Amino acid sequence: MGLSRGTDIPDDVMDTAYAVFEEWGPKRRIPRRERLAARFATLSPAQIDWLLPRLEAVSQTVWRLAESGGPARLGSAAVSQRLRAEHPFLHAAGLRQAEFLVRYHAWHDGYDR
Repeated sequence: MGLSRGTDIPDDVMDTAYAVFEEWGPKRRIPRRERLAARFATLSPAQIDWLLPRLEAVSQTVWRLAESGGPARLGSAAVSQRLRAEHPFLHAAGLRQAEFLVRYHAWHDGYDR
């Protein structure tokens, strides 16, 4: 995996960081910045500052895809392709989390009907 543009954060770290950013359950109570700093101790505060809006952008894409009907209307392959096109660092845990959230929000909020 390469490095994300404009930073020295590897794509695989950014991918995993998105999965951490959108964790569910009790961990969700811990502020995202703290969770990221704990999971990625080698990242500086400035790197985390750079990372947070990029991870939020993935969340915005997730919601946009969910509101479009998610995989039920767009197809699973199309959802995955759009996530990867807009956020090329997604490829493993982060991509799986984003795909899950698109499905979940589309189902939960009735956009898939």
